Amino acid sequence: MAAPAAGADTDTFPNRPLTFVVPFPAGGITDMIARQLAQQMGNGLGKPVVVENRPGGGGQIAALQVKRADADGYTVFIAATEMFAINPGLYRNFSYDPLKDFKPVTALATSPLVLVVPKNSPAASVKELMALSHSKAGGVNYASQGIGSIGHLLGGMFADKAGGRFTHVAYKGSAPALQDVMAGQVDMMFDPVITTSPLIQGGKVKPLAIAAPRRAAQLPEVPTLAELGVPGLDAGVWFGMVVKAGTPDAIVNRLNEEARKALKAPEVVKRFDDQGLQAMPMSPRQFGAFLQSESGRWAPLVKASGAVVE
Repeated sequence: MAAPAAGADTDTFPNRPLTFVVPFPAGGITDMIARQLAQQMGNGLGKPVVVENRPGGGGQIAALQVKRADADGYTVFIAATEMFAINPGLYRNFSYDPLKDFKPVTALATSPLVLVVPKNSPAASVKELMALSHSKAGGVNYASQGIGSIGHLLGGMFADKAGGRFTHVAYKGSAPALQDVMAGQVDMMFDPVITTSPLIQGGKVKPLAIAAPRRAAQLPEVPTLAELGVPGLDAGVWFGMVVKAGTPDAIVNRLNEEARKALKAPEVVKRFDDQGLQAMPMSPRQFGAFLQSESGRWAPLVKASGAVVE
């Protein structure tokens, strides 16, 4: 584990601005979460918090910036499930270890995934979709946000449960994939509530089930897969905050305290509710255990999928 930076003064932290490094472009959900927290935490810490977008490399560009920074809590990595639990097993050569190179601060939020089909799909239920995978010439094709994404892995798990013929179609993100679902070019997709809810409410796609332990507040009429007799497919995209390994516990605890306060701020709560996000604050110890669990959960699924990114 890295040693604390020589200048990591826990008594005066923070005495200068902080940087939140985000592995996605501006305007996305991770960026929105980071900016909401930056404003609130900046107020609580008494110093500005700058959000820096460093997309690319499956999170490696952003993560390496944090890994190479001093272990003093001033450079914070805010990222999603893929960067913490999926991409290390997906990329043939990955440049950081989420469990060794970083110190957990807290989980931030989660958004459950929804199984959607085109509005004119002949399948009006999960049972009918499974039957379609057996009866349709060529089987069923399913879109995902990209090779090794949660949508890809969850789609593969669903295909195993259904036992029919499924073909994976990878896209570069949710937006183009959902466009083809709306156009009827692909038969189904698992995507977070945050991106699917407006399309569902607009009648552009049809929801069949929630891949989560409980129904989503934004889509209370949509049953869970478990309710429909398809257990074991609980998955959602989640977001978390970490700092460089070796950061003093006192600084990690201060960041955790301010992050948890920010997640309770009325404006943050409202923004999260509007976006279909559920806050999930944790202690550093709880988040560390969660990271271990999620890594152990997704790594074998990535391996079984055969997905590899060079």
